[in-house]
Amino acid sequence: MRRSKGNPRVCRKIYMQVKQTIAKLILRLTGWDYKQVSVPPESKRCMLVYAPHTSNWDWFYGTLHMIAWGLPLKVVIKNAWLKFPFGLVLKPLGAIGITRDIDKKKSKKNQVYRLASVFKDHEEIAFVITPEGTRSPRDEWKTGFYHIAKLANVPIVLISADAPGKKVWFGPTQYPSDDLETVMRNMMDFYKTAVAFYPENFKLDKRYSDQ
Repeated sequence: MRRSKGNPRVCRKIYMQVKQTIAKLILRLTGWDYKQVSVPPESKRCMLVYAPHTSNWDWFYGTLHMIAWGLPLKVVIKNAWLKFPFGLVLKPLGAIGITRDIDKKKSKKNQVYRLASVFKDHEEIAFVITPEGTRSPRDEWKTGFYHIAKLANVPIVLISADAPGKKVWFGPTQYPSDDLETVMRNMMDFYKTAVAFYPENFKLDKRYSDQ
């Protein structure tokens, strides 16, 4: 008697439920409250901007919240990290590999188009970007997420954190139909209350902040 193959959708649903259960358990055990948050419907298909990102701990707990909330995460990392054995773990977590072009001017433009095209392959996708671009202090953020959102015609959902208070929350959804300066100034106003694991390494973008 031949075994019937599992339904891919059912398998993905079960896998997602297992990830959510594990994420919720870790958050409960470490004292983070993921329940008292209203998840915006736009987060099912969006550019998802997460800050602060001063350490791997900022990213770790931020990602746990996103998984606990059931967001369809996709994250950009270098192709090298998707090779065996790391790819066995990172790919199921939503990692997407990109290559570095030799021509930096062409690289930025090509990567924006390349990343925007990812939305064509997924009905539900929360494409996560950390605009600081580094865990070191940076007072000028990367704005590629805005151009990706504009090309893909998706909203920009903001997530911030208070590490000492063990809280993560959503900000006001931004739309790429607004100009870049308006979006960035709205973001700086939202992120000015963020508290990172290493507060001294978190800087707002000086070009769009009054601080």
